[in-house]
Amino acid sequence: MTDSICYLNGRFLPLREAKVSVLDRGFIFGDAVYEVIPVFGGGAFRLLEHLQRLRASLAAVSIVDPLPTHRWTSIVEELIGLHGEGDQTIYIQVSRGVAPRDHVLNSAVEPTVFLMSSPLKRSHDVEPITAVTIEDFRWHRCDIKTTSLIANVMARAHAASLGSQEAIYIRDGFVTEAAACNVFIAKSGVVKTPPLTSEILSGVTRNLIVELLDGTDPSAREESISLHELMDADEVWLTSSSRELVPVIKIDEKQVGDGSIGPLFQRVKSVYQIYRESVGGKTE
Repeated sequence: MTDSICYLNGRFLPLREAKVSVLDRGFIFGDAVYEVIPVFGGGAFRLLEHLQRLRASLAAVSIVDPLPTHRWTSIVEELIGLHGEGDQTIYIQVSRGVAPRDHVLNSAVEPTVFLMSSPLKRSHDVEPITAVTIEDFRWHRCDIKTTSLIANVMARAHAASLGSQEAIYIRDGFVTEAAACNVFIAKSGVVKTPPLTSEILSGVTRNLIVELLDGTDPSAREESISLHELMDADEVWLTSSSRELVPVIKIDEKQVGDGSIGPLFQRVKSVYQIYRESVGGKTE
């Protein structure tokens, strides 16, 4: 990966040569937002939706969007081309820029724009995971995709220390999301995912699943999920752009359902795969 090409402030250059000032507010304060875009077969998947979310995050923290949509698109496409036709993830980060360290920015600065590509390794077999629950101790603007991810790092480290791969946040007795994914449950044939609030990231894959299931059986209800409902579910799935759909077979050492990958997950996964293969990297 150190030999790959990245984009930094108007230039494509080797990743190992990319340098950012230690006074960059992204480094000093975590004053930055980011996106992760999956690339399948050389095409960016749901690119416009990811760019829309990037713009929403920039607006929420009052960072001026440094590029028009067509320029973002061309940079992403060029970066993909520099790394071949395989599966990748494109990471985008925009910080407020370089300035003397002060909470209040007293002068206009240029945002720092950084993009890089990483290989996306996908297994042809569905690999279930285990999870733990954890109190959601994050701030109340989790809808902003900010680089200030120390709470998520701590949650994932906690899960790993217990031998699990993911942590599911519980706030006031209800599920919000996982440390790096959105959450779905199925019970008696009914699929639910928490409604979008300021405490939940609007996941591109999450939204796509809700869209694909609209008007079908099962459709996905956007309703609050209590801790009891989570622990009593027949099936639990997680969704994210890089991991797509992942079944959870154990939470807090308690088996989910019968401990196997459930039939509704299999059905929804199939619907998602058919859609992904039909559109490839095309934007709609």
